[in-house]
Amino acid sequence: MSPDAPPTIGETPVGKSVERGPGPMLARLARPVSETPTRLAVVADPHVTPTGSGTWKVYHRSETRLRTAVSTIADLDVDATVLLGDLTRDGRPEEYDVVDEILRDLPGPRVAVPGNHDVPKRWDDYDAPTPAEFAARYADDALPFVRRVSGVDIIGLDSASGGADLALTDTHEGAVPDSQLRWLDTVLADATTPVVVLHHNVFHPRRHTGQFPDADFYQLRNADELAAVLARNDVPLVLSGHIHWPATAVRAGVRELIAPATCSFPQSFVVVDIDRRGTTIRLVPLAGPKGMAESYTLAASGAAHGQGIAAHADRGQLSALPLVDERTPPRRVVGSDVPGAVRWR
Repeated sequence: MSPDAPPTIGETPVGKSVERGPGPMLARLARPVSETPTRLAVVADPHVTPTGSGTWKVYHRSETRLRTAVSTIADLDVDATVLLGDLTRDGRPEEYDVVDEILRDLPGPRVAVPGNHDVPKRWDDYDAPTPAEFAARYADDALPFVRRVSGVDIIGLDSASGGADLALTDTHEGAVPDSQLRWLDTVLADATTPVVVLHHNVFHPRRHTGQFPDADFYQLRNADELAAVLARNDVPLVLSGHIHWPATAVRAGVRELIAPATCSFPQSFVVVDIDRRGTTIRLVPLAGPKGMAESYTLAASGAAHGQGIAAHADRGQLSALPLVDERTPPRRVVGSDVPGAVRWR
């Protein structure tokens, strides 16, 4: 891929749509299913800053990309928007002020979980929101939380704060405290169609994408313990963000979908449609060819993580979508009762 040839996602130029959906197909899943059709917009890693510029996270476009996401979501008739954390560059009050101003235009209900850049760190010279303050602003006053949306139960976990017994103030790694794991086990016993959301990835990034620079730096410390709870309760779908790259993997029957970042290549969010046929996930690009080329160039010349993202693009990981298709398309049969009729089975 070259900056001289603006990137595309799948075989569809950025900004176009396919299959009558809001963007290129990322995945077709057999589960979850819901008798009540449910549409979720899932936004990850905006990293909004009113002052930053450059880097592989394309800070100087971060406001614009989140505004574009919000205005696009307003046209998509979603049942709720899920924000997967790292709303801000570093949790500064002025960054949250901009996020709040942008999100005021977001229609319908929203829920959010914090990312590692949203919570207090030992090196901060300012007051980032505490978990309770974050919950009051973005998660209906509760972290963790359960939110019934149409036909699904959205279950949000805080993997970024660590809680009283598991401080994460000196690292960007994540962990889900034991108290949340016990709570999750109880909640899942009563959930009919659970979709679990958190910032950090349950499965190691290498399981999703192959080799990824600094992958250990971004891990969930107690991923195995969380994965065991999810598998024991037959959770069909987990949504996470954090590594800024769309990917998916399955383990012990649990499917995890990593949402792309809105700020960095390939600037996008995802739309998740759940109905009685299964789940369809589409990418919604937030930049045109010039914006994609800029973000790709910054990634390729940036830090190790950005270079890894560019390398995945170079290997064509977004050129053949969907990433996974668990549903067999209907079989076309010509009906004998009506000449020329077509039936779908």
